[in-house]
Amino acid sequence: MSGRIPCWSCREAVDGPVCVGCGAIQPLRPDTSLFDALGLPRQYTLDRADVMRAWRMASRKVHPDRFAGRPAVQRRMSLQWTATVNEAKRVLTDPLLRAGYLATGRTQPREEGGPALDPDFLEEVFELQMEAQADPEGVRARAASLGDRLRGELVDVFLAWEAGEGGLEAVETLLAKLRYVDKAAHRGA
Repeated sequence: MSGRIPCWSCREAVDGPVCVGCGAIQPLRPDTSLFDALGLPRQYTLDRADVMRAWRMASRKVHPDRFAGRPAVQRRMSLQWTATVNEAKRVLTDPLLRAGYLATGRTQPREEGGPALDPDFLEEVFELQMEAQADPEGVRARAASLGDRLRGELVDVFLAWEAGEGGLEAVETLLAKLRYVDKAAHRGA
């Protein structure tokens, strides 16, 4: 969100969901990110406890019960804020969803047209899937090891990005690879 705007009700400058002057809930701005909704910095390295604490604070501010006696427009704005705050909690508490959101602005992976994966990786996953019937424990162990390596690469990409030393171009590919590995691991289960 960019800067303070005047409250629609009392015209006092507001930079959050509720005006401190008159208590009116403000419209959800189109440029409000999930990070903005919880008042968190736009970064990958977030502690789950901090996200939950921010979610509880934001939820209290915008909860529909606080606006039950207000006009219908404020009740609707409260519902919009509540939905956004809850979506922010869902996405930002999950490191993989948070990574995808930071890299693409989407809360779900693309259903079609995702990144092209290298043939060697696809061959490795195919082998895991084929071995799942014969050696489920071995497949789970290999998939866990591969998943850990990919998660490590993902963290490295974000640490570099947060230090201003790189971009997020590799994130979508790493997330797609993790989805393949997780499916292979479940076949071994």
